[in-house]
Amino acid sequence: MTTKTIRPGRAAATDEWLARKLIEAGFGGADCDFPDCTNARAPRPPGKRGTPTKFCVQHNNPRDRQKALRKRKALEKQRAARPEPVPVQQAVARAAREEQVLASLLPRVLTALEVVHQGQQAGADTAAVAAHIEQVTSDAAERVREAEQRREEAVGDAEAAREEATRSEQAAEHARAERQAALLEAACALGEAADADRRATTDRAALDELSEVHRELRDTHQQLSGAHQQLTTRHAELEQSHTTLTDEHRQLLAAHGRLQGEAETQHRRLQELSGQHTRLEETQRRTAVDLAATQSENTGLAARLEELQAHREELKTENSRLNGLLEEERERHRRELTALQTELGTARKAPAPNTAAGHDDSDIPGGPDPADSNEDTDAAQDEPRAPVAIEDLGVHGGAGWTLVRYEDDHSRWRVLRDGEIAGSIQPEHSLHGTSLLGWSARTSHAMPLQPPHGQKHFANREQAAGAVVRDGLRRAPASGSAAAVAAAFAALTEPDQNALVAAVIPLAIASERAGKLARLPQAVREAALRTALRVPGEDDLRQLIALDAAELGRSKEARQLLRALQVLAPATGQQVTGPVDLGTIGGRGWRLEPDTAYQGGYRVLADGTEVGAVAPVRQRKSNTVRWTAEHRRRAIGRGPAHAGRDTAAQAVITAEDAWVPLPNLDDEAYLRIPAGLRSNLYGAAGRVDVRRGRLAQIQPGAYRQQLHAALSQARRSASGRIRGQHLAVLLDAAREDLGAPGSAAADRLYEAIQSIRSAFVMRASSSS
Repeated sequence: MTTKTIRPGRAAATDEWLARKLIEAGFGGADCDFPDCTNARAPRPPGKRGTPTKFCVQHNNPRDRQKALRKRKALEKQRAARPEPVPVQQAVARAAREEQVLASLLPRVLTALEVVHQGQQAGADTAAVAAHIEQVTSDAAERVREAEQRREEAVGDAEAAREEATRSEQAAEHARAERQAALLEAACALGEAADADRRATTDRAALDELSEVHRELRDTHQQLSGAHQQLTTRHAELEQSHTTLTDEHRQLLAAHGRLQGEAETQHRRLQELSGQHTRLEETQRRTAVDLAATQSENTGLAARLEELQAHREELKTENSRLNGLLEEERERHRRELTALQTELGTARKAPAPNTAAGHDDSDIPGGPDPADSNEDTDAAQDEPRAPVAIEDLGVHGGAGWTLVRYEDDHSRWRVLRDGEIAGSIQPEHSLHGTSLLGWSARTSHAMPLQPPHGQKHFANREQAAGAVVRDGLRRAPASGSAAAVAAAFAALTEPDQNALVAAVIPLAIASERAGKLARLPQAVREAALRTALRVPGEDDLRQLIALDAAELGRSKEARQLLRALQVLAPATGQQVTGPVDLGTIGGRGWRLEPDTAYQGGYRVLADGTEVGAVAPVRQRKSNTVRWTAEHRRRAIGRGPAHAGRDTAAQAVITAEDAWVPLPNLDDEAYLRIPAGLRSNLYGAAGRVDVRRGRLAQIQPGAYRQQLHAALSQARRSASGRIRGQHLAVLLDAAREDLGAPGSAAADRLYEAIQSIRSAFVMRASSSS
């Protein structure tokens, strides 16, 4: 027999006060929180702490809890959208809700009372049930005793049978049969006893259950009685609250009338403030008009101020230009005075050997005053001096740049351009001379050069020297000042020139502790000095080539110098002093003429027109001679790829047969390139870097400058036209001249150039 606790309706789930009162009265908590569910909440498991669940056993799972949460959120949103009622309306609604709850609880209370009454009637028959159970128990015990007695008798009979079996073998079979029958009878007795025991246990459990039900019904009756009394008291309290709220409602109505009168007064005040606001807006509009007029006048004054500032900058520029002209005029007068004093000193004494290596302080503006010099100092200055340090800066702008420091220069370095002074650099120290602040640079006219990014000094010596080089490249070299450079040196590639200059520098600055290098003749050392300054003459190169290991010694510097001089030594194989006639090939007459710019080389002529050149190169390690071939400013192969002169000449002839001539440089066809091809050339030229890689090392230097100028012209504008002299250089350029073999940018540039060349070739073929 089971019972179910009677719980209130759904009203207690939304009323916290009513739910708390029901819990205190013993009715448990509110119903399940799941929408439209009136089942009781699931009890908390025994031995488990924490807040009990708010859902019944059916809906106590994650999915139903999530549905209930979403439903509650939706109700909260609906309640938030509704206008909040006044306190009187809330009290009235709450009283109506509680009356509804009480009305719904009354039938359930009556039902519970009937159940309690029935339980009490059932409890009156408990004594009869107990007597019946006692009788059943005594009968079961009696049967158990009888079964036990029969079991003991069977055991005695079994013992007697065993004794009889031992005494007589003839009666063994009969005794065994009797024993089996006794065992079966004992088993039956034991089964009956077990059944009686089970029935007694079942009756005892039923009696306990009936007693528990009786106690629960008694407790429920007491709880319902207490709840009824509490609800009656609560109803009286609610009636009293309703009377109080009705009085408050009357007071609020009176206050509402008073506040409405005050609102009308404030409305009249607002109309007065609106009139004042309109008057203030009119005043603000007039002020804005005056402000606009003032700003217009201020704009005119600012424009006038900008004009005055621009005029001031123009005056500053003009002043700087005039100062430069003044400095140039002073320099010219100083040089003329120096030349006159030099002529005077030459006339007074015997002529001294003229060297291009002497760079005295009188060559730099701001040095010793020529007026203070005398015959002794002039004689001392005319003596050749060896620098104490030389640093090679390489080739820039087609000129050789070096850093030179003499003994009396102390920490100052002279920057030379093809042997002529282009400026100077020196370190700048603090007042106490303990720390290096940086480097300063000056031009040949003693004009200071400004460091980049607003710095006071240059960061290092290389940066200061680079500033002098850039300033020198912006200035044209003095006419007639460039020394005559030997053709053999100019014909060398830039890496070979750098290697030769680096090798002769130890000989040019050799001191007494340098061994045999310092004991060489003065003429040889002067030749080495001019070579280190990148201005060697033909006699200088001959003197250097004539040196051998016995004269130079076995030092490391001597071995490097001999190795570098091998590029200047004439090739011994296939050496012909005069022109060579190759005969008629492909309908054209071919001839080899000695190349004066490269010793041992030949110019390749087709019908009297130069189309290429071949030259011997001695290998440094194997000491063998191989030949290089060049066709129309384009190297054939990589390095000295040909075994002999005739093989190299044949490569030039083959390249000339496959070459298609372009129009003349003044032809207007160069200006009629399609816009698509110009755009492709512009995009491809913008991706290559002429300052690094193969483009920065192309030889000869004149061709490299022409190629750089053509690329600069090509990437100026996608719609601009390229002159014939620049476009012809690009169209005849080889693929290896544009970049490394694996460079995608070089491949794209070469394809764009070949597209333009194909258009020219097709146009020439159609016109012919």
